[in-house]
Amino acid sequence: MAAIKGKPQNTFNKKTILLLNAIACVLSLVFGLFYWWQGFGAGIFVVLLLLSGILLANALWIQKTMANTSSLTTLEKKLKEKEVLLKEVHHRVKNNLQTVSSLLSLQSRTVADEKIESIIKGSQHRVVSMSMVHEMLYKRDDYSSKIELQPYVEDLCEYLIRSVKGNNNNITTQLNLGDYSLSIDTVIPLGLIINETITNALKYGIPGECKGEVKISLEKVGQNTYEMFLGDDGIGFPEEVSPQTTKSLGLKLIHNLSRQLRGNVERVATERGTYYQVTFEEVIEEFNSVD
Repeated sequence: MAAIKGKPQNTFNKKTILLLNAIACVLSLVFGLFYWWQGFGAGIFVVLLLLSGILLANALWIQKTMANTSSLTTLEKKLKEKEVLLKEVHHRVKNNLQTVSSLLSLQSRTVADEKIESIIKGSQHRVVSMSMVHEMLYKRDDYSSKIELQPYVEDLCEYLIRSVKGNNNNITTQLNLGDYSLSIDTVIPLGLIINETITNALKYGIPGECKGEVKISLEKVGQNTYEMFLGDDGIGFPEEVSPQTTKSLGLKLIHNLSRQLRGNVERVATERGTYYQVTFEEVIEEFNSVD
């Protein structure tokens, strides 16, 4: 509160000094002309004229400083308002997505067909993966649209494992995503890729109450290019199954979303399990200011 009260006082002092400088400048000029007219010599006139110039320059500098301070205060106020507004947008989007997730969850409980129930739950998981992004942005204290991948993927995997396998399960995770932070336009499709891969692993790769491990790692391989390695050590699926031959929406989404990130996805041959290597670029939107 002291800092807030200090600003008007500081402005008042600057205005007072500005007024005194202006008065002193005028008086110096008047006395200089008077002494010169009275014949006291040019020396006093020159000294008073220089003093008048110094006072005038100081007054102009104070006025400029006051104008810059006022502009800076206005910009800080507008930036704070935009930051609050942006946080509110993320909060509302998160709440809306959570509402959709709850509706899908309720809908899945009223369906007797297990296949349809599985489809609805899959949609619910996709909605939650997007909701988590906005929740993380809402909780941030700084004015940034970057998402830290490690905590985001940890929360997403924990949610998926608990949702598909229950609280008591035999699934372990090995996550190595470094300290990378990516834009929201990158993390949302990337989170959906992870969601589809891990969901398929938990439902088909590691069936029932079998033990299994989910691995996800990320490495930067270029200025704006990344490689993500993810999969499970489960039973795998036949090599002839591909996005072109399968009816699985999840597998098609993985390939389509990787193309959205200007990348590609390849299945990695292993002795056991199903692993993918996803190469992608960070999506950075450029916004031009409107004057």
